[in-house]
Amino acid sequence: MFPGIDPRRCLSALLALALAVASPVAGGQGAQPPSTAADNLPRLGDAGGEELSPAAERRLGETIMRDLRRDPDVSDDVEVSEYLNRLGALLGGTPGANGFLLEFFLVLDSSLNAFALPGGYIGVHSGLIVAAQSESELASVLSHEIGHVTQRHIARMLAAQRQTSMMTLAAAVLGALAARSNPQAMAGIVTMAGGAQMQQMLAFSRDAEREADRVGMETLRNAGFEPAGMVSFFTRLQQSSRIYESAAPGYMRSHPLTAERIADMQSRAQEVRYRQRPDGIDFRLMRAKLRALATPTVDGLSGIRAQFERQLRDRSTHDELAAWYGLAVVALAQRDFTGADRAVQETRRRLPAGHAAIERLAADIRLRSGDAAGALALAEAGAGRFVGARALIHLQAEALLALGEPARAERFLQDQIALYRADPKLWQLLAKAHNGLNQTALAHRATAEEYALGGRWLAAIEQLRLAQKLATLDFYTGSLVDARMKEFQGEYQREQQEKTR
Repeated sequence: MFPGIDPRRCLSALLALALAVASPVAGGQGAQPPSTAADNLPRLGDAGGEELSPAAERRLGETIMRDLRRDPDVSDDVEVSEYLNRLGALLGGTPGANGFLLEFFLVLDSSLNAFALPGGYIGVHSGLIVAAQSESELASVLSHEIGHVTQRHIARMLAAQRQTSMMTLAAAVLGALAARSNPQAMAGIVTMAGGAQMQQMLAFSRDAEREADRVGMETLRNAGFEPAGMVSFFTRLQQSSRIYESAAPGYMRSHPLTAERIADMQSRAQEVRYRQRPDGIDFRLMRAKLRALATPTVDGLSGIRAQFERQLRDRSTHDELAAWYGLAVVALAQRDFTGADRAVQETRRRLPAGHAAIERLAADIRLRSGDAAGALALAEAGAGRFVGARALIHLQAEALLALGEPARAERFLQDQIALYRADPKLWQLLAKAHNGLNQTALAHRATAEEYALGGRWLAAIEQLRLAQKLATLDFYTGSLVDARMKEFQGEYQREQQEKTR
């Protein structure tokens, strides 16, 4: 039924498939004749609105994300994540999407894909960002996924599962996600689904995809992006699928395209006067960064470096700023600190106003080359200019620890955690600072907070137990540890109870 399927490139399809395995979609829920105009499509999400509340859907999404974040392919790159969420906030602030909780995260995968999970969580593959030829193209894909969220397409699929616990549903989805790296598991899931259930799910998917196109186009236009970006990107994907049928882009497999959908996009784009929207600096730099690190092997880094150098030498790139930045990133990955510093200086020369990512990279070059004092000076100066850039905040703390100043690092990190309490990296660095001060109990507590943010309740509880056993535990810290222990145990017990319902 799915010839040549690559499980690593089908997260959205796997999500739908896992839900289909749990229970078939109720008959008659939304399949429209293929010829129905997109304008006449019903708001599919409305059907499930009363049966699965937004709060319940968000809770399910949080449960899935806690486990999904343990996957090493789910990146903790704060710069790219913050860019995606800034772009997502711009799109999510438009009339049709305003009021929905949206959170974007990066998946390190070279395939062209993006996917929406319950509760407004949207994953974006690094390969998709690299392949986008303009920021409007990237925004068009994000807008499409936002369309799935705002129309509550996932909630409608889940509505038929109302007799199933959220933890069971989460387990089904996570099982499907895990099958990315196990073709045998994927084949088993396909076999279990059954022909009739698959046809029902695919029919629903076609309607949902057309509606997400329409809503996404509106979102794109309202946010000030070029609607033609959606047409160009999806047309390129469609052409790729025709040329490489067995190796079609992942987005094509999880978001099946038709000639009708492409034609409808073109018609809508023509209704709006074309306006050239320049790509933002953030898009250009993050795209170059992901391109530089796409294949982090010795040969892969050498190959991409040669490409950047050839483009700059032959002047075959229209974006020298991004090329120099990408060259600096790859040179640093190769531990060529001299080459990296030269490239970052060329980047600065082309952008006198500066940028947080460029300053963070310059500081990182100093830190990795052994100049912690120089790294700290650059990071502090950059953080003063670009307030709230967490990558620079992280680097400041790392430089302080490298300088052997754990007390200063501890004070700095406590101030930052007061602002960004949900940042696991800050807790990780705080644990190092406490260890440097021989504050073992506090180090265990900080590590417990880091683990808890990832939903690793048992590991977090164990860290707190280790803290409780220490004779050096003072009354205040002991009370704090006891309180957090009760909270973490409560969260763990709640999850266990959900599994048995």
